[in-house]
Amino acid sequence: MRPTLDEWVAGRTGEPFGRAGIERYQLERLRSVVEEARRCSPFYAERLSGIPEGFPASLDDFFNLAPTLPDDIANSPMSFMAVPQDEVARVVTLRTSGTAGEGKRLFFTEEDLAATIDIFRVGMTTFLPPGGRALVLLPGERPGSIGDLLVRAVAPERECVLHSPLDGRTALEQVAEIGAQCLIGMPAQVLSLARGPDSRLGRGLSQVLLCADYAAPSLVSAIERAWGCSARRHYGLTETLYGGALECEERNWLHVMEGNYLFEVVDPTTLAPLPEGEFGEVVLTTLCATGTPLLRYRTGDRGRFLPGPCRCGSILRGLEITGRASNGVTTGGAFIPMHELDKAMFAIPWLGDYSVSSDGGLLNFELHAPARAGRSPELTEEELSDLTDALNRLPPSAKAALEREAPSFRFRVQQHDGVTSVKRMAR
Repeated sequence: MRPTLDEWVAGRTGEPFGRAGIERYQLERLRSVVEEARRCSPFYAERLSGIPEGFPASLDDFFNLAPTLPDDIANSPMSFMAVPQDEVARVVTLRTSGTAGEGKRLFFTEEDLAATIDIFRVGMTTFLPPGGRALVLLPGERPGSIGDLLVRAVAPERECVLHSPLDGRTALEQVAEIGAQCLIGMPAQVLSLARGPDSRLGRGLSQVLLCADYAAPSLVSAIERAWGCSARRHYGLTETLYGGALECEERNWLHVMEGNYLFEVVDPTTLAPLPEGEFGEVVLTTLCATGTPLLRYRTGDRGRFLPGPCRCGSILRGLEITGRASNGVTTGGAFIPMHELDKAMFAIPWLGDYSVSSDGGLLNFELHAPARAGRSPELTEEELSDLTDALNRLPPSAKAALEREAPSFRFRVQQHDGVTSVKRMAR
């Protein structure tokens, strides 16, 4: 039986369904998207003014096109709008730093919203049986927000119940109250629930969907151990109205939704395409967007295509994402990527979340531990040992940097009603 996402992509690309068919479909869509963007978007009208009719002749031809940068949108958002203003159904503004503009403003039409609803509908069928319920810890009060789109996507066969992401205290109580089989939320928030005092209330969950941020393998494993569930990841951007890639039921890798998006992985310096298995910067093109089409958009995310067939049987390209390439801290003359810190830190069995900052090269960690009965405001010897073990799991260059610049730590015990104690420590 063909995997669910493959069935959906096959419906868009037509038969015969295979890699060659997907690439033919993407090339045909690119020609339409390029022509539409040149005709309707002021930015692309200028960017594409010199290209020949019928461009691109091939996918490789398209990959030679100059990329679109986040600053391009931030500095001139209106020049990306490709529809009349009265056709815009939702406007999203992403605040950015280091640009002259007021932020990346993105425009989505009803057609764009419908495309995301369709993607969510297909994806959620792999998480919820007919009649199933999910609790959603994401914003959903505004029409077209991610929570609202999820609610609309699964109805009426399934149900998504919105719960304020700002009120994690009662989230698991509501999971138990409504008999939810699935929980949807940001990785660190869900981990704090899984390791919190009410964790037992989540043991009826069979599925967890982690989205809106990078989820380290150690974090995913911790959630699965706590609740005996399957935790899977979703990758999407606000710029794409949340679509992108979804981890399969085998939890082998994320599968690209190739009916709506063309992904690339390139060398961030030369922009040359990288072979499968090599990490680089993720670049994407929207194949169906109408409000704000994006051609070769540099996401700033670090990822790689994975070689070989997936155990689930899907032929869709497999993607591994490790978060923002620029996310990390510099200490002792070395840059420590945040994904390496996440992998090490979230393996600590008592940690709910953490933050780290660099002050003149000295690292300051703030550790958040969910409350439990008898919790001391200070770390025990065993907990200190867990912390040391985690730091020792970092790559050699990162460990050496930490040894040169000993970090400081601040420990917080998180109670239901807020922070109850803070303890400063030096390593």
